[in-house]
Amino acid sequence: MDKDGEDRLIWKDNNSGRFSVKSLCGLLSPKPSTNNAFSFAGFWKGIVPPKVEIFCWMAIINRLNTRCMLVRRGILSSSESNCPICLVEAESVDHILLHCHKHWLIWSKIIKWWGLVWCCPKSFSDMWSQWSSMVHGNFQRKAWLMLFFSVAWSLWLLRNDLIFQQKTPDYDSIFFLIITRLCLWLKAIHSDFPYSPSDLIRSADGLLRWSNAHSFRIKNIWSPPMINRLKWNVDGSSLGKPGPSGIGGVLRNHHGHVLGMFSIPVGILDSNIAELRAIVKAIDLSASNCHLHHQHLIIESDSVNAIRWMNNPLSRHWKHHNLFSYVNRLKAYFVSITFSHIFRESNCMADGLAKQGVRRSSEFVAWL
Repeated sequence: MDKDGEDRLIWKDNNSGRFSVKSLCGLLSPKPSTNNAFSFAGFWKGIVPPKVEIFCWMAIINRLNTRCMLVRRGILSSSESNCPICLVEAESVDHILLHCHKHWLIWSKIIKWWGLVWCCPKSFSDMWSQWSSMVHGNFQRKAWLMLFFSVAWSLWLLRNDLIFQQKTPDYDSIFFLIITRLCLWLKAIHSDFPYSPSDLIRSADGLLRWSNAHSFRIKNIWSPPMINRLKWNVDGSSLGKPGPSGIGGVLRNHHGHVLGMFSIPVGILDSNIAELRAIVKAIDLSASNCHLHHQHLIIESDSVNAIRWMNNPLSRHWKHHNLFSYVNRLKAYFVSITFSHIFRESNCMADGLAKQGVRRSSEFVAWL
């Protein structure tokens, strides 16, 4: 309990603790069953044109205006439901985008071009679920997802050209169109992608080997604080969500000299809470050291969430109100406290101390 804080009402179904109509509606609305829920994780990445993303989303949830759909809506008669490509099976989403023999040959050719072997999934949605986990590597995974969109979109356009413009499907050129779309989309995101559609059609080897080295973050080096300021670098480490956790921190002056450090086990916590506890511990230790009173403190962490919570009270979860109240009381010992986010590369020492803290059986605190 926060003995110095005021009693206040908490709305538990909102992270901020404040009542909102939205949270009330969410509480009253029936929760959908998640037993058969389809996961769109990794779908809305913005790596292809929005109309293509929306098209594939509608296909996965079976909302495309296929002939089967138009028959169900009473727009076409049941005799007009056959696939315009094979003229044999009813045109459902799964059939026109996957099971139609000529279209499955295109998928098979694409998969073989990438160097994989695969059997035909039961449905288009099953195909997406399996597709998104078949390739590893940041760039290669992105290109592989783009390829899914490119194939589905190209097959649908081919179908529409046949129906609305009476164009005979050209299956000799469809592979080239699919790879061309993939190449153009890749170049829109990675302007330094060196391969042309012709290069990729000959072989996917270059795409499988290439990585966008220039997209990697330039290595950040720790920078000392200004004169008359002290800087804490803190970090938290958790072996699970939640899991055994530790926190660590190092205090340095404008010369870069280490003035103090800590490495402490904090029990079973979520990583975000461990990061928050590291910040609070740094302030607590500073307040307990009379030589650090009336100083300007800078606290750096590589946790975006923890820094946002410290800088924006409206973003804080009500469950951690006691920690934030404690920090507010400790601020009276200092001229100012600034909270800043840094990249992990600049936080190596604190990161090491936090990881050591996970394995410790007792607190380690040292002043130098």
